[in-house]
Amino acid sequence: MSAQISPQKSPEAVEIFDESRYLNGAYAPMRKASFTRDDEHWPRILALKDSLDSVTLDVLEWALEAAIDEGEAAVERTAVSTIVREQHDYRASLNTVDCNSVTRVSWAATADPIRNYYALEDIHEGDVYLYNDIHESSGTIGHLPDFCVVVPIFSAGRLIGFSQVFGHCNDVGGKVAGSWPLTATTVFEEGIQVPPFKFYARGVRNEDAWKIILRNSRYPEDLRGDIDAFVGATRIIQRRVEELCRRYGTDTVEAAFYRIMDRCEEIVREVALPHIPNGEYVGEDFLETDGIDLDRPVKIMLTIRKDPQKIVVDFAGTDPQVPGPVNWVMDGRHYAKWLGGFVKAQVPGMIVNEGLTRVFKAYLPPRTVLSAEYPAAGADRMDCMLRMIGAYMAAMAKATNGQMVGDSQCIQLYGFYGKDLEGRDFLYREIFGAGSGGRPFADGTDTVDLVPDSKNLPTEFIEQRFPVIVHRVGMFPDSGGPGAYRGGLGYLKDVEILVDGHFLTVSYRTIFSCFGVNGGMAGRSGGALINPETPHAQQILYKREAVPVKAGDIVRILTPGGGGWGDPLARVAEWVRLDVQRGLVSLQSARDDYGVVLIPVADLRRGWEVDDSATHALRAARRASRPPLKMINRGAHAEQLIRSGQIAVSDFDYPACFDEAAYLAAASA
Repeated sequence: MSAQISPQKSPEAVEIFDESRYLNGAYAPMRKASFTRDDEHWPRILALKDSLDSVTLDVLEWALEAAIDEGEAAVERTAVSTIVREQHDYRASLNTVDCNSVTRVSWAATADPIRNYYALEDIHEGDVYLYNDIHESSGTIGHLPDFCVVVPIFSAGRLIGFSQVFGHCNDVGGKVAGSWPLTATTVFEEGIQVPPFKFYARGVRNEDAWKIILRNSRYPEDLRGDIDAFVGATRIIQRRVEELCRRYGTDTVEAAFYRIMDRCEEIVREVALPHIPNGEYVGEDFLETDGIDLDRPVKIMLTIRKDPQKIVVDFAGTDPQVPGPVNWVMDGRHYAKWLGGFVKAQVPGMIVNEGLTRVFKAYLPPRTVLSAEYPAAGADRMDCMLRMIGAYMAAMAKATNGQMVGDSQCIQLYGFYGKDLEGRDFLYREIFGAGSGGRPFADGTDTVDLVPDSKNLPTEFIEQRFPVIVHRVGMFPDSGGPGAYRGGLGYLKDVEILVDGHFLTVSYRTIFSCFGVNGGMAGRSGGALINPETPHAQQILYKREAVPVKAGDIVRILTPGGGGWGDPLARVAEWVRLDVQRGLVSLQSARDDYGVVLIPVADLRRGWEVDDSATHALRAARRASRPPLKMINRGAHAEQLIRSGQIAVSDFDYPACFDEAAYLAAASA
């Protein structure tokens, strides 16, 4: 969300939305599992938390965050697979004894399933718990490659919380290498399902269970190394919390857990909420396919209901659970954390934890694609993750009169697998970024990855380990959606495979586009090409789990550009010239999309000059002949489906609120 949104003036009368409508059988419970504290220590902790001084609270809050940082750093240094070690697809967090997140939101995994499976008296020092079962995780794990390690933390003879690390492991079995089948119809096709169990009991590892888990992976040494790294990291976090207890006292540290969550709630309610207009706003977005029926998009729909006390996100209207693996089996509690993290735009530096969910609520009807039930497949639930953000951004664009970023598709995955030159199995896989949306104050970011701290794999690293040659990595020209602030550009990467094998691609914007906001245009779609710029070029659309490739084939991976923001014909002409000079925007796009006429000059350092009079005339003619600007521009493919009645949205004719004078004043400043 944009930092330009101003706090509201308090209206004389504001509707308070009644949350009781969601507390019936028409909606699933917001949280799949909950645990009420009634132990002998709780009254004492409850009384102490409100008497903690702010300095002590600050020290403890950031000491806990430092423990999380240290745990994650340990994973980076000790894990084995590229997807964990290089690409940082893992998260750590600290939970209270009643399974609430104290530290920054870790997207999903918590200790809830441990409490579901084990009574408190059966949890002991030295225990380590392991699980990945999406249907037995209490809404804390989304797909089977995400193994979660949980370690109980004891102090003063009692259990006070849990440290946990979960990460995306390279392969956990299933029908395809990498355990990300795109045509699975049940969870049984996706890999081994491990319900919560004692991986270590009082410090002793369950070797028999460990053998079974490793036996189900095509790359057992990767899996062994990654899970060992998770165990080591959770123990580091455990030790840091125990050290704080020895220094400050167990009661003080545990009281701080709950006061830190209270602080998050207070900041969201008192500081963030006033920036968001009260009212009701609808947003939609679409998955291109569920992986089975390529002709049927899957709809994510939500209604934001905002009053001075809370935000409620209602997912009524979202499509039912589907046959393919795009289902997400989480709950409203998780989605509240997932979307609620955007409040940080209004309060930079705040820690988003469980306290957020007291103010930012999410409710889902049962058995939707976001509330799928056993034995639904869920390996490709990432598609829902991203389209949920798109629907939320579309609704918030209406709520804020266009002061919202354009749409993005900033995480996807490609890879190759087969036998290497020595006849050994290999899986080369990379999480790739794309262009983020244009913002109300700046262009979108080029080639950014949604996964925090993720890195693209260096060419030297790839070529040393896998039978491929990387010929080219750069920007995908013209992919960013045109706008007063253009969308960020996606990647263009050419990879030659040296052996016969298979290419896989998990790409979600190949026929749909990242939508533009407040007059901005949609970004360019991504995809892949095999042997581009040859007579035998083959275009790869949608996500594909096994495209045959031959030794010597070159695959071009293209990731989509972000949606633009604001009227492209208002974009500062010199910025367009610079984009052309840098090779980010073509001459044709400069003229066709931005109405900027460029003429070559002898000075090679500049290359081009803006023809001011021709640009002024061209822009005037374009403005006179074009249709009104839209708040949400979804691109040509989506518009064709809307006009033919194949999909429906609430914003097709919703007008833009672009203020060109204000934009030019800000741009010149």
